[in-house]
Amino acid sequence: QGNEAFKAGDFPKAIGHYTAAFIADPSNPTYPLNRAAAYLKLGKNEDAERDCDAVLRLDSKNVKGLFRRGQARVAMQKLHEAEAGTTSAPKREPPQTLVAFMNIWKTLRTEEERWDVLRQIPPTRLPVLFKTSLDPPILAGILHTLRVALGAAPEDEERLRVVRGYMVNLPRVPRFNTVSLMMSAAERADAQVVWDLLGRYQGEGVEGEMEKRKEVGSRSAWGC
Repeated sequence: QGNEAFKAGDFPKAIGHYTAAFIADPSNPTYPLNRAAAYLKLGKNEDAERDCDAVLRLDSKNVKGLFRRGQARVAMQKLHEAEAGTTSAPKREPPQTLVAFMNIWKTLRTEEERWDVLRQIPPTRLPVLFKTSLDPPILAGILHTLRVALGAAPEDEERLRVVRGYMVNLPRVPRFNTVSLMMSAAERADAQVVWDLLGRYQGEGVEGEMEKRKEVGSRSAWGC
């Protein structure tokens, strides 16, 4: 019920459900972790920080708890504490298999968290990672994450470079051509927005010219 309320955007109701669940099962870090996400949506950063502290007391290596506590602290201008609190997190290893990727991906609630996971995968590994298992929901989710990530930092050249790598390499995944035929109008619009934002970044020299040639074919594969 808490998750349904969260997805519906009813964050106060979600908080109520997560609170009741945590009272019933105070040893489960999932409930304060989810409640922290709802508090963040409402701008209640102190409450979110407190819940993340509770998560980390139950599970000191909970990466999402560390990440959300960092978000809360940044919002409260506790920049030094935010940096100290997140650097203690264990380095998340990039998922090596599609199963590992999906096990992580399906637990993430925000586009920031999805981008944090996605950007650890080198773009050139996408064909190897997905092989013949790419499906429409996965492609749509990745595409939306790329759009949100670029929209949040449209002048970040490093981010632009990485996103371009994903947009160029996703069409090299074996099932991309088939899956892309099933893209909705909204998903095609997402792809167009991403390519429009990428147009602001231009590589330089010989490498830049090679990137531009690759981009022409990739845009065509996306139908843009």
